[in-house]
Amino acid sequence: MPSSSSPPTSSPPATPRTTFQNKLAAAMLAESPTPHAPPLKRKRTNEDGEEDDDEEDELPSVIPSSDAPSGVTRMHGQLSSDGNIIAFAKQYATHKRLKPSQIGEVEAFAKDPLATRQIKTFTLSLRLDSKLDAIVTGTPQFQLSASMEKNLRQLAHGVMTSSRISAYKGSVATKHVLTLTMSIQNIVKKNRFDLPAGIEFIASDWALVKSRAEYHLTQVRSNFKKFLKASMPAKSKPTEHQNIFVLGQRIVKDSQTVLTVELCARIALMRQYFILFPGDTFWDEVDTQLVWMRENYKYDENKIAKAFKIVLSGDRAEHGKAADYTLPEDAVLDPWQLSVDDSIEADASTV
Repeated sequence: MPSSSSPPTSSPPATPRTTFQNKLAAAMLAESPTPHAPPLKRKRTNEDGEEDDDEEDELPSVIPSSDAPSGVTRMHGQLSSDGNIIAFAKQYATHKRLKPSQIGEVEAFAKDPLATRQIKTFTLSLRLDSKLDAIVTGTPQFQLSASMEKNLRQLAHGVMTSSRISAYKGSVATKHVLTLTMSIQNIVKKNRFDLPAGIEFIASDWALVKSRAEYHLTQVRSNFKKFLKASMPAKSKPTEHQNIFVLGQRIVKDSQTVLTVELCARIALMRQYFILFPGDTFWDEVDTQLVWMRENYKYDENKIAKAFKIVLSGDRAEHGKAADYTLPEDAVLDPWQLSVDDSIEADASTV
């Protein structure tokens, strides 16, 4: 009786992504064990911090005994006579550096009966409302200045060249675009630049800041793809391609970003995936690979750093001539880029 046997199962066909991942995994296994291999480190420069020396704005509850008018008594630390109230009013108005004429108005206000003070307060509040209405009505529509546009462009570039971002566009696009845009927004809130105070509380005006941040992120992504394509001219030999150092210098040109080994490794990963996916899905594929690396190596920074080193080594072997340059091992990030990195790390934990 013929023996029954099940047909052999065939493995799913390899895709460009799985081929690259398998190659990377094999290289990781082939590497000598480095249990204490440090991740690609950023070198920080020391920056002296400045302490705020703001004057405390405290309201004196009573007048010191040495300043109290003669014949004034106190009841449990509270002002206890009209004379003391008037003296206190003058003292506090002087403390606030009001003009002499304004100090006189405060003293006169303190002498008025309670009903009179209430009427004056209500009348002045209406007058203030009228003035505010006139200011708001006459205010032109908010527009970003040329310098603010430049700052947003620099921030977008700093975010996209950070070694701390988990995604450049997003396989889950909304989440990661929110992370990148939020990082820029929070940096803007912190530094202010030339933005009006409180603009983040005006929905229509802040929406313009947010939309311009998203626009500059899109432009930076587009430029990066152009640089990657230009680094490998059609019909050219691999040895004629731009090496990773030249390509990295082109990417950081006209920006505050410093080219580091970490950034070179990130750019090498981009170039590898541009070869595999040069179309519209390029950034999504890069983000998918970043997710795979984090999950496959269980968020171990040493293993992830080792994987990036392998990718960088592969790029150096495949593109240009490695003998023509040395990597920027001693590159130091400036405080500006460090602040961008720190903001990204903080924002990523809240998304």
